[in-house]
Amino acid sequence: MLPRNAKLYVALVIASGLAVLLFAARFWATADAKEFAIFLGLAALASTLKIRIPGIESTVTPNFVFLLLAVNVCRFSEVVAMAMVSAVIQCVWRSSKRPRLVQVAFSAAVLVLSIAAAYQLSHLLLSRNSWDSSIGTLLFAGSIYFPLNSALVAIVIGLVSGESFRQIFARGERLVFPYFMCGIVFAALAASGYSASSKAAVILVPAVMLAHIYFQNRSTSSLTVKTTS
Repeated sequence: MLPRNAKLYVALVIASGLAVLLFAARFWATADAKEFAIFLGLAALASTLKIRIPGIESTVTPNFVFLLLAVNVCRFSEVVAMAMVSAVIQCVWRSSKRPRLVQVAFSAAVLVLSIAAAYQLSHLLLSRNSWDSSIGTLLFAGSIYFPLNSALVAIVIGLVSGESFRQIFARGERLVFPYFMCGIVFAALAASGYSASSKAAVILVPAVMLAHIYFQNRSTSSLTVKTTS
């Protein structure tokens, strides 16, 4: 059973995520159906590449790489839809135990809120700035997405376990921070040559797969060391 404050927090996050989904559905618009389909497919595929975070009952996937690239190309409603689909796949794909509905809803809400904030703030602020480019938008969106996503997850873990945020971040920072930074850098490099189009996303697939294998091995090694120590 979750503590009362954790239940309230989870309910608030899910309600906020649902509100964003309803807003996106209300104002649904497609800039390019083909581009949307490619980004959606790649984000869904990336959501199956799960890596367990040592010391934390959570996983990370490289779906954020394609979501951040889509921020430059797709409409807000499309990116939100991609986030929702990606989160559901990440939760249910090869899960060690069947996830509860509230877990799936919370994970989907966290991803939706994180990418929605990254999308809106990057477009709002950079559109008024002379530094309005694919790379600039992507990097700015990534700098919003990563801390917000991490904070939303860390808060619920802290409310359940009673640990401080510092302790929670310390357990996962050796893997999570380099993982996200690597993905954001890869995406920025691809965007520099293809303006964050679906071509950039497709070209990134081999790099994402190699990075996944590397960080998967790091995670496995960390888990092995923890088990034997």
